[in-house]
Amino acid sequence: MRKFALLAAVAFAVSSAANAQIVTKYSGIQPTEHPASYTEDYFAQELAALTKGSIKVEVYHNTQLGDAVANVQSIRNGTIGFSTVSTANLNQVIPAMDMYSLPFLFKNEAHFWWFLAQPEAAALAKPLEDKGIKIIAYIDSGARNFFAQKAIRSPDDMKGVKVRVMASPVMISTMKALGATGVPVAWAELYTALQTGVVDGAENNHPSVVAKKFYEVSKYYTLDEHMRIPDAMIMSMKLWNQLNDDQKKAVLEAGQRAQAYMRGAWHVSEVKDLQELKGKFTEIVTPDKAPFVKAVSGMVNEEGKRLGVEKTIAFILDSQKSF
Repeated sequence: MRKFALLAAVAFAVSSAANAQIVTKYSGIQPTEHPASYTEDYFAQELAALTKGSIKVEVYHNTQLGDAVANVQSIRNGTIGFSTVSTANLNQVIPAMDMYSLPFLFKNEAHFWWFLAQPEAAALAKPLEDKGIKIIAYIDSGARNFFAQKAIRSPDDMKGVKVRVMASPVMISTMKALGATGVPVAWAELYTALQTGVVDGAENNHPSVVAKKFYEVSKYYTLDEHMRIPDAMIMSMKLWNQLNDDQKKAVLEAGQRAQAYMRGAWHVSEVKDLQELKGKFTEIVTPDKAPFVKAVSGMVNEEGKRLGVEKTIAFILDSQKSF
């Protein structure tokens, strides 16, 4: 009888350990009303449903757990389970990921999403796993445009202008090619940097400009669409390796659902926010893109060689004609 009771107790303990809920954190940098934040909440809800509550994701928005650079390191050491970061922020781990920051790489939104579904994109991301990071989905971050205290109608207008960029060597090189100076500034500090003149301008997408109210500290918005840098939904490999096969499958499924959700939410937000911005800036400039493309063409080739991604860039640029 005692032996039976002991075996039952051991079986219960093993079962309880196997069914123990995993609780982890998701760190986001955008305000709660940003479509990226909605997507992070949606992912957490979907993952809880798919795993029948065996994985609980606590979501923190608006840099509560750190900025993008800090989040990358927290993912690697397993302090947090998930985060959304620009692929530009992943260059600190795998320099080749900065390829996505190259200007005028993608012809349009359809071209952008087509490439992210190609084996070449998967091959670019795979080395991150050895560094503790797994990409489980991509998040749309739209086309990036300049906002500044002066109107930018051509590269000539960028001479001497200090432009906030992410901590990306490619973005800094891009600003140099355009005649400006790229100044890395943390996202949470950008409003103050514009307000105090630490930088003269910056660049980002419509929803981010609206969410952070950058129109209050800049006058002109230039729709040059110089970059389409994907955001990545990333996961700690330390957490991934704790999961069973069913949980891993659920994470990937929740990631794909979140990616699809975000594409719809982003499109709605982008259209709505551009309309709002038309009433906020002194002027919205729609420039001829050709001089901008010409100014950076040499730099694109140089950065491709430095990053060792010449073949991938050639593949992307060649495929533009199909879009």
